[in-house]
Order: sequence, then C-alpha cells, then structure tokens
Amino acid sequence: MHVLFVGGGTGGHLTPATGLAEELRARGHRTRFLCNGRAVEKAYFQEADEPHSLGLDDSRLPKSMALVRAMLRVRREARLFVPDVVVALGGAGSTAALAVPGRVPLVVLEGNFVVGKSVKLLDRFARYTLTLFPETARQLRRGRCIGPIGRDALSPIEVKRARMQFGLAPDCPVLLVMGGSQGAQDLNAAAQRMVPAFAAQGVQLLAVAGPGKAYDLQKACEEVGLSACVMDHCDEMGAAYSAADFALCRGGAATMAELWLHRLPAAVAPYPYHKDRQQEHNARALEPGVVLIEPRDPADDAVVLHCLGDLLERRRMAAYLEKIAPTDGRHSAADLLEEIAFRKA
Repeated sequence: MHVLFVGGGTGGHLTPATGLAEELRARGHRTRFLCNGRAVEKAYFQEADEPHSLGLDDSRLPKSMALVRAMLRVRREARLFVPDVVVALGGAGSTAALAVPGRVPLVVLEGNFVVGKSVKLLDRFARYTLTLFPETARQLRRGRCIGPIGRDALSPIEVKRARMQFGLAPDCPVLLVMGGSQGAQDLNAAAQRMVPAFAAQGVQLLAVAGPGKAYDLQKACEEVGLSACVMDHCDEMGAAYSAADFALCRGGAATMAELWLHRLPAAVAPYPYHKDRQQEHNARALEPGVVLIEPRDPADDAVVLHCLGDLLERRRMAAYLEKIAPTDGRHSAADLLEEIAFRKA
C-alpha cells in the first residue's frame, strides 16, 4: 500500500501523521510526505524519510499563488508515487491534497477540539476525518474519533531510567515544563518564579524552555540548588514524559495527545491569542485530568504547587485520563487505512 501524506507546519499536524506513518511502514507499506516547507518540520523525520516541500511556508509568493503551485506539486508527486490513500494533515497546506488526480480515497486528521476551516473543507471530500476528541467527530460529516496517535519517540520507559537520563534523582517528584517547539516565555517565567518553592517542596525540574530561552531558568535553579535539567530542545520526549509526575504546558493538540498517551496530569496554560481559543478548548476536553491556569497570574502558582504536593490528587487526575482514553489510535488508524485501500470500507 502507498500512502501519501499532505500538509504539516506544526507539531499538532505532524505528530499523529508521523506516528501513523511509522505504524504503516512497520506493516510493510510505503509512505511519502509532502509538507509545507517549514524548517521545524524536519525535526519530525529521520534523514532517510525527509519530507518533500510544497513550497508554502518557505515561499515569497502570495499565499494563494503558493497554494496553487503546491497543488501542482502534489499532482505531479501523486502521479509518480501512485497512492492508494491520501492523508491530509489539517491546516491550509493540506488542502493541496485535493489536487491528487483520480478517485484516490482521502482521509483527514484533526487533532484540535475546534474544527479548522481547512478540515471543514476537506471533510466534504473525505472518506473519514479522524479526530482526537469524540466531540469533534460529532461536528463533522465524516468524523470518526480514534484518540491520540503516538510516535516511536514517545514510547514510555521505566521511570528511574528516564530520570537518570536527565541527571535527576529517582525518588523525588519531577515537574515537566514545556511550551511547544519554540518554548513559551510566560511558562518559563512562571517556573522561574516558583523555583524557591520547588526547592522547599523537594520537587525537581525538567524543562524544555525553547531555543535560546534556557539561561534565566537554569541560573535561577542553580542559585537555590534546585535539582534541574533545563534544555532548549528535547528529542527524547518519551523519556521526558516518563520521568515526570506532573506537567506545566501549553494546550496544543500534540501536547494534549501526548499527555493523554502517558496519562500525565498537568496544569495547562493555553496560548492566549488564538481567535477561537483553540488550546483552551483542547485542554477543557481533558478536564479534570488537567487543570487550566493563567501563568502570568502568581495566584495560580498555588494550583501547580498543590498538585505537585498531593500524590492522591495526581493519581485521581491520571485515573481520569485513563478512564476516558479511546483504544490505541495508532493501530486503529492504520487498520482503517488498510481497509480503505483494499476496498473493505
């Protein structure tokens, strides 16, 4: 089976797609990615599987003209690759999937709770639109909830081994701070503000601060002698999630899916400038397995510190994430693509 993936741009689009592609390749199928053209996209692929650029985000052309050119590239690549199924990743670039010639079945991925404009358009032509949340599936003509799809790099490992990997003690609680691939300065600042309280409470810090954003937080930890590992970037996120007892994070689709996969309770600070409050809706879909906070409000520090100090509360939150988790999204999505390709669905 040949599966062509079209779109990209963000972790919310790429994480489930690359996880699905890993599962398909493990079953002996071939995959090819046509992505938007952002530099960050390459971090999701091994060198041998580097995606082809559609010339959208790295183009100087007006978006409309760049999209037309992208559709021509999709059409040309599809004629060479001859896909049995096309998977659109969501986002504007994925609409170029409509240029695939013939009547190749289309499947769409939507990781956000609120359906995006591009996905609404693609859903009209799709065999299925696969969603992270059941409420999202009910908004769509062809919606089908499969839950989170994990990547190989997100596989859990034993807790003590994970903590040793980051130079952390095996028997003290760990807070994981992460603000997405570029980091989030307000989350870093909130963590820095709480560093003295972490030290007093015996909490260790594992922070993915973002490119060029680690210095101030690292220095604050050193000044109070807090056991911490502060990084610009982390390629071993499966180990990071395995090491953590609680997270302080954004509410992007990829992050919410990964918390769900690892049953990791969290304080979520949604990105505040989305017009449709996309990240807030993502996080609320997992309440009370996660709790929403405002990181710029020092009063909300108490919420994070309470959860870190209350093992029973963390267990209740993790149990809720376990209770509402769908079956394995990675395998069920791959099964569905095989059924479609072999005309069983």
